[in-house]
Amino acid sequence: MAKSELRLKARQLRKAEGKSIIEIASILGVAKSTVSLWCNDIRLTDAQIQNLISSKERALKKAQIIAAINKRERWLKKVEGYKQYGIKKLRNLSQKEYFIAGLSLYLAEGSKTHKKVVFTNSDPKLIRFMKNWLADFFSISEEDFKYYVIINIIHKDRENLVKDFWSKYLNIKATQFGKVSYVISKQKKVYENYNFYYGTMHMQVLKGADLSCRIKGLIEGLLSSDIFTSRRSLMVEAPPS
Repeated sequence: MAKSELRLKARQLRKAEGKSIIEIASILGVAKSTVSLWCNDIRLTDAQIQNLISSKERALKKAQIIAAINKRERWLKKVEGYKQYGIKKLRNLSQKEYFIAGLSLYLAEGSKTHKKVVFTNSDPKLIRFMKNWLADFFSISEEDFKYYVIINIIHKDRENLVKDFWSKYLNIKATQFGKVSYVISKQKKVYENYNFYYGTMHMQVLKGADLSCRIKGLIEGLLSSDIFTSRRSLMVEAPPS
């Protein structure tokens, strides 16, 4: 069984049936730590928790089960807390902060070849962010963008659905799409949310040679900033508990 299929099965056993990490590990023949990692974002229902606690066949003691569940709940609460803190702290970026954020994202995920401005990512939010960033700071019009979707070959029958998703999410015309590219892998990957897979977007600015040079120059400026030589403390405080 492929690793992606094992992960999907583990999540189904945890979410739908409320089985313990130990049970899932035993059923699938994988390490408990692996199952724990695969299922660490799944919250059990009250009924599932009670079932784990009351089962006479459970190897762990009641107190241990409760402690494990509480530990996971505390972790999920902490994750959500940091998420909300981040949203609140960075809700209102200045123009300069917005510009640097986009420049940094391009440095990480943008094309490094000459005479091309291309940003590739599977996260729709990042694609939309960079689309707006290029339009806002470099006056790139909608007609200057070209979009190429890359999807796994097993989703070939969903090509139109995938393109329709990107079209609506980015508010772009069907005529702006280039030819779809297919990824052919030896091992068939099993997706947990098959119908919500939209591949990777390859967004390109047409005739972007000059813009490519401008962005690369700005990136050099960013990496040569005094912040890297002064190395002063910039620790971000933790959110209030």
